[in-house]
Amino acid sequence: MSESDPQSYFVIPLSIQKDGEQYLVGNADTGDFYQFPESAVTLLNMLKSGSTPKEIQTHSVKYGLEDIDVPDFIEQLLSIQFVYLSENSHEFWQKIRDEGNRGRIFNIDRRLASLMLSPLTFVAYLSLVGYALYDAIICPQLRINWHAFYTDNYRAALLLLVVILSLGGVVVHELGHMIAAAKYGVKSKYGIGTRLWTIVAETDLTGIMSLPKKSRYFPLMAGMMVDIFVIAALTLLIQVLLHYGRGGFAIQVVQALVLQTIASMVWQFNIFVKTDIYYVICTYFGQPDLDREAKTYLRNWLYRLSLGTFGTRASNQQSKHTGMLRIFSAIWLLGRVFSFGMLFGVYLPTIIHYIVSAVHSANGPTHSLWVASDTILFALISLSITGIGMYMWLKQR
Repeated sequence: MSESDPQSYFVIPLSIQKDGEQYLVGNADTGDFYQFPESAVTLLNMLKSGSTPKEIQTHSVKYGLEDIDVPDFIEQLLSIQFVYLSENSHEFWQKIRDEGNRGRIFNIDRRLASLMLSPLTFVAYLSLVGYALYDAIICPQLRINWHAFYTDNYRAALLLLVVILSLGGVVVHELGHMIAAAKYGVKSKYGIGTRLWTIVAETDLTGIMSLPKKSRYFPLMAGMMVDIFVIAALTLLIQVLLHYGRGGFAIQVVQALVLQTIASMVWQFNIFVKTDIYYVICTYFGQPDLDREAKTYLRNWLYRLSLGTFGTRASNQQSKHTGMLRIFSAIWLLGRVFSFGMLFGVYLPTIIHYIVSAVHSANGPTHSLWVASDTILFALISLSITGIGMYMWLKQR
């Protein structure tokens, strides 16, 4: 592109939020957000008003753009599709239609969402959580059973019940995110995905990036707040079961659901796979996508260490928080090494051990045949869930 290029440009609808010394610029429908300096925002506004690159370059000092190579920056804007040639503006609207067809959109009336998350709702929420906590303190049977997943009998039944019933917890977790976003007038998308080989329900909350920074935390944390509510409700359900003298297996199923919900909350701290806490950290440090930055950073290091044989050379990668990027890149890499180590060093050997033990016990007395069949079914269900997740993950790759 030459500076004399008279070509006009179409700037897509962009939200612009002040974020410290920088600006968070992006489009909620496409899910693309980047940090720009004030001079870059000025350039965008000039392009939007119809100025040509030559006119912008001519008045660069007047508008404080002397630190920007205007033609080069416009090329970057074209590459990230924040800007199109005017005659190609239809491509953006087609992209928006395509994005809308890729996921199911959750959208409820903002007033209804605000009513559902009113101060009265929070009073009721805190009351129930507080009451459940008080009951658990005075009644040891209501406390967390850290062995709830273990049973000598009905292993497959326990696993199936926990998997099926925990889907309800997953649904309300995601609803928490989506209703909290709707409170601010933000639409969200939902679907099924993976974090490595773990199958997850996922909500696309990219639209909250168009909100002021302080307003993004609640939609991001709403899912874990719902998890705490679920744990409290299940604790009170155990109390009811104990009161009516229900069987031990029913109570163990509910205790296992409590443990599963706690495990899901702990899992959110695996920030190397873009969990809820990952997005909270990105928001706090003003980084639109630390995962993307870390991949670029690590590919660049691989390129340098292999003398250009592997990886990708990254030119002029800059981050407002370079130290944080280095730390996160290390966490990203070590997290994956640890995950693969746990998969092949602990999980799969344990499942195989279950199967081998079950086969041996099947050759014993007749009463062992049921235990062996139950154990093998338990192992096959576990392997199937992991296998499906692995297939989905590799397919995405």
